[in-house]
Amino acid sequence: MTAHNLDLSYAQLDFGIRDESEFRLTSESSTVTVTGRCPRCHGTSATEFPLGVVGSKGLPWKRDKALPPEKRSAVVADEVLYCECGFGHDGLPEGALFVGCGAYWRLKPSSGSGT
Repeated sequence: MTAHNLDLSYAQLDFGIRDESEFRLTSESSTVTVTGRCPRCHGTSATEFPLGVVGSKGLPWKRDKALPPEKRSAVVADEVLYCECGFGHDGLPEGALFVGCGAYWRLKPSSGSGT
C-alpha cells in the first residue's frame, strides 16, 4: 500500500473514471459513504452522500435499513468525488470546500461492490 504523499502541492486534476472496486461503499439509513484512497495523494478519503430530499415521500428505500450494493452504486453514479484526505496540501485555496490534494474523479459501477 502506498503511503499518503504529503509533499504534493494542491492542484485540481481530473483522474477520470475509477473502478468502484477501488473504493468501499457503505450505507446507513440516510447516507451512502464512499471510502478509499485518493488516486493522486493516496490519502484516505471519505465522502458522504445524503439519500433523498428531506421531507420527500415515496422513496425507493426504507430509511431504517441500509441500501443493498446496487442501490449504493446508483446513488453515487453521477457524482464527482473529490480528495477529502483532510490534509491541507501546500497551496490549498483559502475557503476550499474539500480539504485534500485537489484530485477529483467519478466511479464506474462494478457488480457486487460495497458492503
